[in-house]
Amino acid sequence: MSQGGTLAQGVVRPVGVPRRAAGVLAFLGENGLIVAFIAAWTAVLAAVLPNLFVSDTWLALVDGRLIAHSGIPHHDTLTYWTLGKHWVDQQWLAQLALYELARRGGLALVAALALLSVTATLAIAAGAARILGASARSTALVALLVIPGAPWLAQLRTQTFALPLYVIVFALLALDARAPGRRVLFVLPVLAVWANLHGSVSLAAGMTALYGLTLLAKRELRGLALVAAPLTLLASPYGLGLVGYYRLMLLHPPFAKVVTEWQPMKVEGATAVFFVLAFVFAVLWGRHRRVLTSFEQWALPILLVAGLIAVRNALWLELGLAIAGPRLIDAAWRPVEATAAVRRVNVALSTFAVLAAAVVVGGHLARPASWFEAQGSPAAAAAVARAAGAHGVVLADDGHADWLLWEQPQLAGRVAYDVRFELFDAAQMRRLVQLHDVRAGAWRTCGSTMAVVTYGTASLRRLLLSEHVLAAGARQIVRSKDFGAFAQRTKGAPCSL
Repeated sequence: MSQGGTLAQGVVRPVGVPRRAAGVLAFLGENGLIVAFIAAWTAVLAAVLPNLFVSDTWLALVDGRLIAHSGIPHHDTLTYWTLGKHWVDQQWLAQLALYELARRGGLALVAALALLSVTATLAIAAGAARILGASARSTALVALLVIPGAPWLAQLRTQTFALPLYVIVFALLALDARAPGRRVLFVLPVLAVWANLHGSVSLAAGMTALYGLTLLAKRELRGLALVAAPLTLLASPYGLGLVGYYRLMLLHPPFAKVVTEWQPMKVEGATAVFFVLAFVFAVLWGRHRRVLTSFEQWALPILLVAGLIAVRNALWLELGLAIAGPRLIDAAWRPVEATAAVRRVNVALSTFAVLAAAVVVGGHLARPASWFEAQGSPAAAAAVARAAGAHGVVLADDGHADWLLWEQPQLAGRVAYDVRFELFDAAQMRRLVQLHDVRAGAWRTCGSTMAVVTYGTASLRRLLLSEHVLAAGARQIVRSKDFGAFAQRTKGAPCSL
């Protein structure tokens, strides 16, 4: 190629193109399919951003605002039924960060964080897979399947901060099992930060400690530091106060039988891909586990069991497979070296995908704040606050309680309850569950004692209208497809759990 250019791993570099640009072309030539798939997922998530805003999103924003104004909480000041109850807000740092993003850049900046976190998580996992020897083809294939395997991974919540930290910890442990070194100790400060972001740090700290035990069995001294990883769970302003929190959440959560995320995995539409991937993984692990590091060989089965025990754990298996799975696929389906033509296609495909994703992301993040609020309009929240007045209590469903608190801060202490179910004991949880069963009597008992009653489903609206739940003279003040509210005059104190 004497006059037209030079060849860099099958990609033509015209004369005058800087060496750095040639390096980018070479990288895309090898990894373009991975880049394209990750960019495609970023664009898809950007197009459905309102669906990523869930009840935990609004809870995080409300709690973050409380922390910014009043400091780290120790007692509940937000909801009526748990007012004054002892509260350990383990996720305080993630909540504060989300609130500060919203304060400075609105909901669009919060949404941008969700996209960045998922994109970075997939990219780090893919990079680790490649460093550990996986082919670009298999790495791209697994990256394509991670989100369908655990779609709730993309939801915007405090867990969003934990995603990239998890793949960093998993990758460091896997890399250390392949090439031992002091870099594995970096997991400890990562865990210490994570301990203030999301409770899933307990899983990562446990895996780190188990890996440390395997090192001690080989008389490798750095294992001593890793065995102490669970101590990082206390690296928080709450300190030893977190011992009771983790004991409750890990051993005796009062809501485990009623909150879907804490229940065992069931075969249904949303989990079908997970079960298919789990079955394929089990077969490949049984036949080709020797291509994995010693850490991955025992960590992945543990994560599989954890995912089957509770829905919330499935995403950690999926992210672990994003790093280890490609090598299992390569062992069963030998990769072939990419030709020069394939590399050129990879460059074109990845370039187009990145540019298209940038356009889609930019366009959707530029939408008005109301676009992100699938729960309802600010005007609807304002109508609820007006109807409640200065002292009225609002009985809101799970999906709208914290959204109302976010939109109307003056309702603090006067919304009946929200999704911080850890504040309830087992008996109160049983009573609370009845509020989700339109056939039960809880709505009849409580519905007529609240100044405002909201609903988020058509079945609940029918109950409120047909079963004499509301007080005489109740009037509907908000009615839309997914949110409505009735206002009424009440006598006596609102009911309690």
